[in-house]
Order: sequence, then structure tokens, then C-alpha cells
Amino acid sequence: MKQITIISGKGGTGKTTITASLAALAHNLVMADCDVYAVDLHLLINPHMRNK
Repeated sequence: MKQITIISGKGGTGKTTITASLAALAHNLVMADCDVYAVDLHLLINPHMRNK
């Protein structure tokens, strides 16, 4: 399994945009938006949620 982490100490740098763009290129992946104050990755993609 490969792992890519996108981080920055400042808001508004495009972390979510880059993450969504990379996700569009991948097929089987797990994404986690760990932004405590602005969780908005779900606004850019339409994720398929699975409940266990």
C-alpha cells in the first residue's frame, strides 16, 4: 500500500484541491480529511460511504 500525505501549516494553500485531483486519478483508495476546522473534501467529490 502506498501512502501520500498532503500537509501545510497555513490555510488556503490548495491541499483539498490537490487531494481531490489525485483521487480522481486513482481507482482503489481510502481518503481521510483530517482538517479539524474545515472538513470539506466531501464538497469536491461524491464519496461512496460504506457502513460496517
